[in-house]
Amino acid sequence: MDLTIPKISGEPLIIPVEVGEQLYVIGANGTGKSALFQHWVSSMDVSAVKRIAAHRQTWLPSGNLDFTAQSRKQFEQNRMHWDSQQNARWMEQSPAERQSAVLFDLVAKDNTRYRVIGQYIDDKNPTEATKFAGKSMSPFKQLNDLLNLGTLKISLKNSNDEEILAQRNDNDLSYSMAQMSDGERAAAIMAASVLVADPGTAFLIDEPERHLHRSIIEPFLSALFSQRQDCAFVISTHEIALPIANPTARVMILRSCRWQGSQPVAWDAGLLDSGEHLPEDLKRDILGSRRRILFVEGNPNSLDLPLYGALFPELSVISKGSCHEVIRAVKGLRGSYEHHHVEAIGLIDKDDRTEDKVSDLAQDSVFALDVYSVESLYYCSDAIDAVARRQADSLGRKSDEMISTAIQSAFKVIADTDGLSERMAARRSERLVCNRFAVRLPDWKEIGATVGQLTINKSIENPFQDELKLFNDLKEAGDLDNLIRRYPLRESRVFDSIAAALECGNKRNYERMVVARLRDDESLACKLKQRISPLAELLDAQTSHDS
Repeated sequence: MDLTIPKISGEPLIIPVEVGEQLYVIGANGTGKSALFQHWVSSMDVSAVKRIAAHRQTWLPSGNLDFTAQSRKQFEQNRMHWDSQQNARWMEQSPAERQSAVLFDLVAKDNTRYRVIGQYIDDKNPTEATKFAGKSMSPFKQLNDLLNLGTLKISLKNSNDEEILAQRNDNDLSYSMAQMSDGERAAAIMAASVLVADPGTAFLIDEPERHLHRSIIEPFLSALFSQRQDCAFVISTHEIALPIANPTARVMILRSCRWQGSQPVAWDAGLLDSGEHLPEDLKRDILGSRRRILFVEGNPNSLDLPLYGALFPELSVISKGSCHEVIRAVKGLRGSYEHHHVEAIGLIDKDDRTEDKVSDLAQDSVFALDVYSVESLYYCSDAIDAVARRQADSLGRKSDEMISTAIQSAFKVIADTDGLSERMAARRSERLVCNRFAVRLPDWKEIGATVGQLTINKSIENPFQDELKLFNDLKEAGDLDNLIRRYPLRESRVFDSIAAALECGNKRNYERMVVARLRDDESLACKLKQRISPLAELLDAQTSHDS
């Protein structure tokens, strides 16, 4: 089966999907995943395609089997007609009958198996009956095993071809399938739909996680797909753990959809092949992201994400821990660009790197800023001015007075905190020493040429006195910008004092105000971008080119 995707630019993307294969379709809301599924259903042989819609009904009026063989055949003709219509993208015709049809097929397949076994017994051929029973499993047994694997401790059984009953594994009480919980019923109907399908069926499953908890969906779907290696599966999902849990699957990334009136006509799509060898954590970062990713230091709760996200809203900003992880992530993605067409850029602290090293990193799209941490942007004079002006307008104060009070409060904390100058100089020196020592470690050639113990005996100049003098000089000069840029003043109460002077309540509120100002104050955004050139120049140039 070939899936064709009309592209917004370039030739259509054609993706062959064979039986036994899985293709995951990833994209944010509004990128056209459901519309693409409907495009495929409308343009393909509907008899060979089964769509399990995201907006499907999962409740049942009863567990009764209301179809006859003839009415089931007629319903299938109606289903194919309904599913080929454009309104099937957002509505489902005869939802209760759809569920009943699945249950009818489940019982019919179970009965067919037992009829074959019974015929062998009638023919006095118990050996063949045993052989056939061993090769073919009851669909109810398959279904119940899948439910249990998905941590749903419940079983279904056929009650005299009249009703499907449910039973919890911890007691003998049976009840109608209609009385199952929403998650149990959704899992059971989805699994039954797959188990009863004809070989060669292509399933289009839209957002399976919508009706199932994430702790259930991953093992449940993996086991379900393994049961039907004679079918193909295309899964649209927001749950990126699903393709990661199935490493042989391919991934298609949707970024946008073009419409003509009410009809989708083209998509911005890219294919990530199963054969590429990106690390699993980088797969997480790619799936569902924008065209460009900015990797920064820190953790998911760090201050980097909201600030850089506000400065560069056209990018996905992802934290990667250390500078080494940022460099590794950027190089990994750039080295496999042809597989995913995602532009990776890195932002790290300069950390006493030489200009040559900074230049080398920039060649790999990793930019080293001459700052100690992201607070140098949050608490720079430009950001303080912007928040002060907003607060002055809101509170009826004079912005110049508020700015002056904030700066004075910061320097009062610096002056009144015992040992702060020495601690800041020592903390900066610690980073310098570590970096200087790291660059003098033996390289792979020296390690490979050494037999026995490695002797590392390096003499490094202690930078503490120079740093202490520089700190005090900056303090005397009233240069708050460079103090914050170079030293970890977040370990003091300097930032709290600035927030209090600007009547923000606390520094977290102040930092949120900075991000809010960035979103509606173009002047502040431009000033902060100037502080992180040449990265900002590169990103702005690329954005202008893209537009």
